[in-house]
Amino acid sequence: MLSQDEINYINKFLLKSGEELDLPKNLNNDPFVELKMIKKTERTFRVVGVIALAANVQTEQPFILDDELLEIGFTTKKKIQLNEHNPNTVKWLNHGFIIKEIRLKRDGKTVDTQHFRMGYRLYDYQQSLLRAQEEKLEQEFTSWKTKMKSFFLSPVHETTNPRDKGYAACLMITNEICGIEVDQLKEWQSFPSGWSLSKRLKFLHFITAFLQLGYQKIYFDWKEIGASYYQEIGGSKEFDRNKDDFITQLEDWAQCPITLLGMTSLGKITPLYFSGQITGRYSDYRNGPVHSLTDLSISEEDYTTNSTTLWLVENRAILTRIAAEKNFLKDTNTLMLCLDGHLRSSHKNCIKQLLTNGKITQVLLWSDYDPDGFQIAKEMYLTVKEKHNGAIRWITHTKQVFNHWPEYEVYMLDLLKDHRIEQEQVLGGAADWKKWISP
Repeated sequence: MLSQDEINYINKFLLKSGEELDLPKNLNNDPFVELKMIKKTERTFRVVGVIALAANVQTEQPFILDDELLEIGFTTKKKIQLNEHNPNTVKWLNHGFIIKEIRLKRDGKTVDTQHFRMGYRLYDYQQSLLRAQEEKLEQEFTSWKTKMKSFFLSPVHETTNPRDKGYAACLMITNEICGIEVDQLKEWQSFPSGWSLSKRLKFLHFITAFLQLGYQKIYFDWKEIGASYYQEIGGSKEFDRNKDDFITQLEDWAQCPITLLGMTSLGKITPLYFSGQITGRYSDYRNGPVHSLTDLSISEEDYTTNSTTLWLVENRAILTRIAAEKNFLKDTNTLMLCLDGHLRSSHKNCIKQLLTNGKITQVLLWSDYDPDGFQIAKEMYLTVKEKHNGAIRWITHTKQVFNHWPEYEVYMLDLLKDHRIEQEQVLGGAADWKKWISP
């Protein structure tokens, strides 16, 4: 006999819209049952398929799943072709791990397709693993909060700007996180939206390790972070897998390059390419060729500009082409920054400096017409709107201009259903660019 949980599982994951199970009044104690899937209206009644599955499975008995079954990677949506005469297939079917689904043609008799789907028993097993993992992560989060609360009570030695500001910013965010529950952590906006809960927790361990070491030593190496935190063999490699992501996220929280926070031996500098007029306390760039700032200079400077239009582009080829158009940026009083495929924390800092200190009245945002480009467009918009109340414009693949984020968002979501387009494909010429700047 089938349990109500099994019936609910079939209704939720196997039946399509408008379909229902035709359950016999008496399932008896047959070890194997076939259930009709039907679709009926006021005038019609049609059998659309048949489900074959084991009944009376002793679910309370312990079991060990075959590696071969796990390697198939069943999900609630996955349809798998298996040899139904294979001993493994027969065994999995008899134990309730898989279900045979037969779909019929409109005549209700002829077989259209047949395949195997995940059975309730395998689904329940997967759910139990997820619950165990969630409980483990919840305990880990609680343990981390306890560790961080004791850390807030620890004395801190004096540091100098911008290091002290960076550490204070990180402590402020971690303090906020200490006050939330694990369910909130899954959606907490201080992390990239694509990060899993386990990755967020791993980063919290990383930030704790970084802060602890940074308050003990002025300078330290990457390997020291994990080694000092875990105090065990292999600890120095604990964060290696996520090194680039964690460094980027740390810099975003600290609003400061990691090298200025005490990290040594990274051996890389993050550039920001641009063309146009920019002035800082230690430097002055005029209209002309393509220049570059660095994450280190941005953290030490307080840049401004006399340009009235700030144009942010995703790709370097766009910057070099428009900068090569003689006097175009100068004549239109435009400053163009290239994000080079990724909006980094130093880029955000520079953009905010220019918007705060400069004479910018409008901002143009232009990125690729693909999922990554759409994400960059959103990040650019969120960064700009923090410091800018003037006009913001987005350029479409048809060389039109949108003036509001909601309409650009709708346009991109519709476009991405069928298309992927790079900026270079719709580059246009000076006449187009002038229209975008002065529509």
